[in-house]
Amino acid sequence: MSRLTADVLKAALPASLYYHRALPAMPPPRHPAWVDGGLCPFHDDQHRGNFRVNLDSGAYCCFSCGAKGGDILAFHRQRHGLTFPGAIADLAERFLFNGGRDE
Repeated sequence: MSRLTADVLKAALPASLYYHRALPAMPPPRHPAWVDGGLCPFHDDQHRGNFRVNLDSGAYCCFSCGAKGGDILAFHRQRHGLTFPGAIADLAERFLFNGGRDE
């Protein structure tokens, strides 16, 4: 089996799909690009509006704790404590190779 690259993974897994599954409490977006991501998963957040995600690029930013990254791989790595190759493998397993069921 050929090695899955980050670019191939990000092309196959839209940021909007990833964030809707990874952040089930995220309110429905009213527009594309930067949206309210719900409560920040990186600290004990109590106030909506601090955590934002970009549904186009996959970038994320918390204005309270400072967590930020440029794409879904960075988010997945930070949230689950994975290496870069580990995040690619985990995302592929969760979203691409199991029929889209994030289990």
